[in-house]
Amino acid sequence: MFSFFSGQPQAPQRVPTDVVVPVGFFDDTIIFRTFVLYTLFVFDDVLDPERLRSSLERVVSRPGWKKLGARLRKNDRGELEHHIPASFSPDRPAVGFDHVNHSDLAVKDHPAASHIPRPPRDGRPALVGDPDKLSDLIYGPEVPTKLDDYIYTDRPQLGLRIVSFKNSTVVVLHWIHLAFDATAKRALLDAWMLALQGREDEIPEPLGPDEYILENVGKNPTEPHVLAQHHVSKPGLVWWALQNSYNLIIRKKEHRMLCMPAEYLEKLRVKAVAELAAQAPPDNEKWEVPFLSEGDVLVAWVSRLAISNLPANSERPIAVQQAYQWRPILKDLIPENRPFLSNCVGFLVTLMPAKDVLQKPLSYLASQIRRSIKEQGSREQVEAYTSLIRLDPANRAPPFFGSSSMQLLMFSNWQKANMYGTDLSAAAVTPRSTPLTPSYVQSVQGPYSFSDGIIIVGKDAEGNYWLSGHRGQGLWEMMEKKMQEEVI
Repeated sequence: MFSFFSGQPQAPQRVPTDVVVPVGFFDDTIIFRTFVLYTLFVFDDVLDPERLRSSLERVVSRPGWKKLGARLRKNDRGELEHHIPASFSPDRPAVGFDHVNHSDLAVKDHPAASHIPRPPRDGRPALVGDPDKLSDLIYGPEVPTKLDDYIYTDRPQLGLRIVSFKNSTVVVLHWIHLAFDATAKRALLDAWMLALQGREDEIPEPLGPDEYILENVGKNPTEPHVLAQHHVSKPGLVWWALQNSYNLIIRKKEHRMLCMPAEYLEKLRVKAVAELAAQAPPDNEKWEVPFLSEGDVLVAWVSRLAISNLPANSERPIAVQQAYQWRPILKDLIPENRPFLSNCVGFLVTLMPAKDVLQKPLSYLASQIRRSIKEQGSREQVEAYTSLIRLDPANRAPPFFGSSSMQLLMFSNWQKANMYGTDLSAAAVTPRSTPLTPSYVQSVQGPYSFSDGIIIVGKDAEGNYWLSGHRGQGLWEMMEKKMQEEVI
């Protein structure tokens, strides 16, 4: 609603029966309050939209889950708040919902859906599509795109969009990032599946919206952050932004989806572990080959490709930044089997000169990434990290580690949230006795796109990894050429 005199948008009137809860400190950050997230699932069967909607609404109407149906407001001090309806109704639903019906149309005949990517057939990693070509499936007049779309409407923070085809169903979940992270989303998907299957008594009760377990995290750190000497100051951050303004703002960006076949990644991982094993000190029986996960190797592999436009002897600092969830580290604050529906995540950073990434074996960067996880992933380091966020109470921006001349590569790995494990078979129009998991999943965010920000969406039923992101024009093409030249 807009004021007639000022032309400024006006938030809806406060509903006296709403329960008002402040937005958590680490939810109300400059990043999380800015971005809206969208996850698109493609199911190769016809699903019942009403069954999907009503079951999700039943989840959000349960105790502890109601925060997902909250309306977002600013109080008189400009602080964000969750306004949770005492009860939901058709006028104030628990979940935003819209349905587009193309039931007379096959996926392959739809202008956008025909671009849904498929895995490469030759077993090699490849760029398989442009996620932006699926935008018409994600967005519609009822789908929010920015913070104001929540503040100045009576819209719940969680939304569901269904696009039905003759032979397939596209399901889109969308939410403002400050509501929850990928791990909390996994808890939501699990609860949704239980509701669809008629097993609602098995749905756990999350921590209540007033049980914000991060309230005191970072207030009393016991040790400095291991990268404290590399903490970039605000002037340094401004200088970094100025030096990278062409790539960040001016240069046209391209969005691509990359598929890494399971067998190819396993070959990379086995080779990397063998390289590390070859470094064993002689006559040292206690020495153990460092562990490398699929994620370590995948992030290292993408990072090396991403900077292959630099000279092999480049001294330019490279920062590989990875999202890292804190729940396992803060398990003493989270009761067992009580989902925490908020953001509980920070970043780990691996720093090194470009020449080390380009000249040394892939195992070197992968092992350094694993080392960063060990060094920065302790309870003490999470406390140190969050204490640095508290130094900036207005923006609550994540600390920036590295230097003002570095190239920053950002990764968010959603594999543990297992988006590809979402089974919506109970919503199939034609009853089925086998699971129905998505054949394709895509996660995007808006209204802005990070350059060199990569989302590892996850691993499909065949073990293939899918990842996407925006890069400056021509850089994806350069990476693709290097992929084609690679010999394991």
